[in-house]
Amino acid sequence: MTDNEATRTVTVINREGFHLRAASLLVNSARQFDSAISIVKGNQTVDGKSTPLQLLGLGAEQGEMLVLRATGHDAHDALDVLANLFASRFEEPPSNEHQEVNQG
Repeated sequence: MTDNEATRTVTVINREGFHLRAASLLVNSARQFDSAISIVKGNQTVDGKSTPLQLLGLGAEQGEMLVLRATGHDAHDALDVLANLFASRFEEPPSNEHQEVNQG
């Protein structure tokens, strides 16, 4: 691997998995970089700058690991941004499954 190539392993932590909103955020973020970006799950590879629907084809569920790959002069920066999306649950608040509902 050269200085212009980078990989990062991320875990899907969203309770609903890698859904349409998350895929859209990832594609929009990836398109801001010059580097070629791909998302890998097992033996499936999808262009990170393609359509969100193609990314949904990976069928990534909560707890699954994906590999992010980037090649280009801004590869490391791109993967920093994309990995942060996964870490932040794609800007969704953590679900509080034990939250009580007031029905008063």
